[in-house]
Amino acid sequence: MQHVLAIKEFAQSQPANCTVDRISRRIAGDYVSRVLMQAGGSQKTVNRKISSMSSMWRWLRKRGFVEENPWQGQGSFGSAGKQERPKRAYEAQELVRLLNVDPRTVVGARYGLVLFDLIRLGLLTGCRIGELCQLRVEDVIESQQAFRIPQGKTENARRVMPVHRLGWPVIQHRMASSSDGWVFSGLTPAGPDGKRSWIVVKRYATFRQAILGQGGGVDFHSFRRSFATYLERASTHSMAVNSSVIAELMGHVKPTLALAVYSSGLVPQQLRAAIDALDHVIEPEVIRHLGGKLRGA
Repeated sequence: MQHVLAIKEFAQSQPANCTVDRISRRIAGDYVSRVLMQAGGSQKTVNRKISSMSSMWRWLRKRGFVEENPWQGQGSFGSAGKQERPKRAYEAQELVRLLNVDPRTVVGARYGLVLFDLIRLGLLTGCRIGELCQLRVEDVIESQQAFRIPQGKTENARRVMPVHRLGWPVIQHRMASSSDGWVFSGLTPAGPDGKRSWIVVKRYATFRQAILGQGGGVDFHSFRRSFATYLERASTHSMAVNSSVIAELMGHVKPTLALAVYSSGLVPQQLRAAIDALDHVIEPEVIRHLGGKLRGA
């Protein structure tokens, strides 16, 4: 699907009568520098779209429709003098600052309440923002205080995610107020991939930069990094947390081939025990801000 959208996006940027054999390296390079790189996406996103175009042109060349692939070598344009800072988990004081501010004061009511809840669920479940925005009410398992992720970035992303006691009220409120069957109602699909999380990601970037400043090597995915860090620390406090449990909760490949091939997975009680063990390692000041107020009240 992403390949199709990338090609469609490029086609829409060209004249209606343009044929594939007229796309030169100069035209391809212009599109990369003037459209893709100016759109505000990451280098990874730009390279992915270039890769989609290159795959298409390889097929066209193989079938004799074009003589060369103008997209070959157009990606991986990062400068050695300006390297992107490695992404990291949030520090405790950064989490406190993010949790202490009502996002409505920065991005407005519509997306402010969404961010208020997503920040908490992102930290307490480690789920990707796309996974959270795609949650439907029918995916919630109330008897287990958990939700089901039916599909995700990879095959292993499909999982059942127990929700920490401080995150469950958010799920309950979202379910009760849902008007369209989504846990996060009213999100507008947008962007080249039509994702429900597309606008939310941009609103979160605005909020984060207003609170923490520019740069810093953090983004929404840093909540997932923080969750993974907490799980690793919890493994020293509780036998309920081990590499297999962490892989299951993170939606990653099992740590050994035997587990990946033969195991039927962990039972809900085992996963719940690991989530409960987070209370041993989440900093007290972060816990206070997670539980101190609900939905910006």
